[in-house]
This record gives sequence, structure tokens and C-alpha cells, in this order.
Amino acid sequence: MSRWLLHLRRTLRTFLGVRPTLDLHGCSVREGLALTEAFLRHAQAAGDPVVQIVYGKGRGSPGGVGVLRQLIPRWLERDGAALVERYQRLPDASGDDGAVMVWVKPTAAR
Repeated sequence: MSRWLLHLRRTLRTFLGVRPTLDLHGCSVREGLALTEAFLRHAQAAGDPVVQIVYGKGRGSPGGVGVLRQLIPRWLERDGAALVERYQRLPDASGDDGAVMVWVKPTAAR
């Protein structure tokens, strides 16, 4: 995709308040981590400054414990550090989070 089209796409997303989103509902741990890394690498290559990753709260998981809810933020801090400037959990009205907003490191910052 040309630079002009990428710039136009980013501008439209910003104007409309739309951010690229990865939904990990129903994924295994291995699949979720692999998809997260691929998604962030693609976002970095496309120049997307902010993305969202939805992993759910884990209410449908055995024991009601969201494994991805625990692992994704940990992965962002450790293994994803080369791709991630920072991230913020997105809690709902109950205070529980099921997603994070991620600020992607620009390619030049690597």
C-alpha cells in the first residue's frame, strides 16, 4: 500500500475515532500470544500509533479466571517491549478490564 493511502487511512481512522482492534475471545494461550505479536508487528509496519486488544474478562473460562486477561499485559511489558511504548487497561463500569489500549512504538524508535 502506498504511503499516501496509509496516511489517508490513519487520518480517517483518527477523524472517525476508529482504532484497529484485535479480538482474542475464544483463543488458546498460544494462539492469543501469536496473534497479539503479529497484530502489533502489522500495526507498527502500517504506522498505526494506537490499537486495541480485546481479551475478555474470562467469565466463560474454566473457574471464571481469564488467562489471557493476565497474560496479555504481562507479554506487552516483557516480550512485546520492542513493539509497545505503553499500554492502558480499559476497565468497564464494574472496574474489571477486558481489553487494553496499546501505543505502538514507531518503526524508527526500534
